[in-house]
Amino acid sequence: MEVEKDIQQRIFNSVKLQLKEGEKLSTILQDTLHVSQDAAYRRLRGEVPLTIYETKTLCEKYSLSFDDYGDLAKGRVQFTYNPLDKIEMNFEAYLTGLRDGLVAFKGLKDVQMVMSVNDTPIFQLFNLPHLTRFKFFFWAKTYLKIPAYVDEKFKREKIDKRVLSIGIEAHNIYNSIPTHEIYSPETLRGTLRQIQYYFEAHLFEDPSYALELLDNLLDLLEHMKAQADVGRKFARGNEAPTAGNEFHMYSNDTYISDNTYLIKWDGGSAVYFSHNIMNYLTSMDPFYVAESDVILQELINNSSLISNANAKERNRFFGNIERTILNFRRKVEAELDF
Repeated sequence: MEVEKDIQQRIFNSVKLQLKEGEKLSTILQDTLHVSQDAAYRRLRGEVPLTIYETKTLCEKYSLSFDDYGDLAKGRVQFTYNPLDKIEMNFEAYLTGLRDGLVAFKGLKDVQMVMSVNDTPIFQLFNLPHLTRFKFFFWAKTYLKIPAYVDEKFKREKIDKRVLSIGIEAHNIYNSIPTHEIYSPETLRGTLRQIQYYFEAHLFEDPSYALELLDNLLDLLEHMKAQADVGRKFARGNEAPTAGNEFHMYSNDTYISDNTYLIKWDGGSAVYFSHNIMNYLTSMDPFYVAESDVILQELINNSSLISNANAKERNRFFGNIERTILNFRRKVEAELDF
């Protein structure tokens, strides 16, 4: 019976992650399974097991595979991901996907995120939308070779207001979720190398645009430091809130190999990590999630907390990155003058 309860709860957790803002799981069960409110709550509490038909109905509606839930074993784990042919390869679709994922997290009770960041904190990039646009363009053109981008150079242009509003919405949701974020000496250097590559390969329509992106990178660095100073997340240009938006930032002096996101909430947890440049693998396997939690906690234990404390270590961390960016900026200026 305990195994059945666990399977049932994990199916419910998977459905929760797909609910739209304002949707309630109890209502979904009533409408989808055609049961009363009381019957829906008894299933949610585990007092009544889902029937085979009900399980099949939920799995079909939310594209779940029962194989993901029915056979748990250490050393074997199943992941879900979005196939490339199902992903719309444009900036608006990319931001919409990130926003919808954050909306699903925000709807969970007592949600928090623990993440390791090996280069650029994608959610912090929302503070400088043009950097986010450059990152997407680089992935689409240089890594994924999407035909629409093959002959294009990156150019200076305004971001569509509708697209910008999606990014702002996603950023506001991210800011409202408490996070523990672990950074390494490589932070922002990957994005810096991408700007350098485009500059040296003459892939900017206007070479001087590299300077603007480098200034954006410096602005982002300054804003991340401002958030670390107070231990709270807030949008660039706004005042830091006096409560909520907890931001626990850690500096790790070793190399962090990937971007891993551990999502915890009352009654469940899941792991996401970056895959194939613009995609994510997802798992709610309890063994895998528990081991990921242990690894991230060990990473935190071997890192220095630099938010709202440890000013010397915080200044050293941000100062090293700033010098690297400024050194390359001077090189770009010199080449443009030449």
